[in-house]
Amino acid sequence: MDQRPPPAPPTSGTAARTVSSLLPEFPWDRLIPFKRRAAAHPEGLVDLSVGTPVDPTPAKVRHALGHASDAAGYPAVWGSPALREAIRAYLRRRCGAVAMDDESVLPTIGSKELVASLPSQLGVRQGETVLIPAVAYPTYAVGARLAGADVLASDSTFSVGPRRVRLVWVNSPANPTGRVLPVDHLRKVVSWARERGAVVASDECYFECAWDVEPVSVLDPEVNGGSLD
Repeated sequence: MDQRPPPAPPTSGTAARTVSSLLPEFPWDRLIPFKRRAAAHPEGLVDLSVGTPVDPTPAKVRHALGHASDAAGYPAVWGSPALREAIRAYLRRRCGAVAMDDESVLPTIGSKELVASLPSQLGVRQGETVLIPAVAYPTYAVGARLAGADVLASDSTFSVGPRRVRLVWVNSPANPTGRVLPVDHLRKVVSWARERGAVVASDECYFECAWDVEPVSVLDPEVNGGSLD
């Protein structure tokens, strides 16, 4: 019988290095060499990578926050009925959305948290694929990897081949390209996903930022045929 004492547990620094060695390269880190190269330019670097607000917070917003701060208990996970109705009203008015019931809307604490956790919440697993735009917000890929799924970066469904795609991300107007997807493109994506039992997740957080082309939401009947299935 081996009488040697068990090895000492690793220090926190060693444990951190061990864990980090098992993780894939974080997409944001791949930008570091490009940032260094741009910074070496004679005119310097114009860094648009962090959207930190610099404008004063409007008084109306500060007043609303102050008024809402005097509330006991925890807020409801899905927000108040008034908030959900306000969201649905905006989607009907601005996005031409099909009729939605109360369960069609869910406020979240932040878009990044939802994007990163959505594949896992949908049950996407190892051996399945998440389709993301060719040039895209890196958290789409991070969420797929957290679920153990494969990632395919492509703007065409023809490139999927025999892969089992469970989730399709579209982003229009797109970050960082500014591309606005036309109705026909979105309609084909929705139809393609329906045939394969995939979920279409349309990131429309820049919907109000299109300049020369009016964007179209996947909630619009022109895209989905009047159904959110």
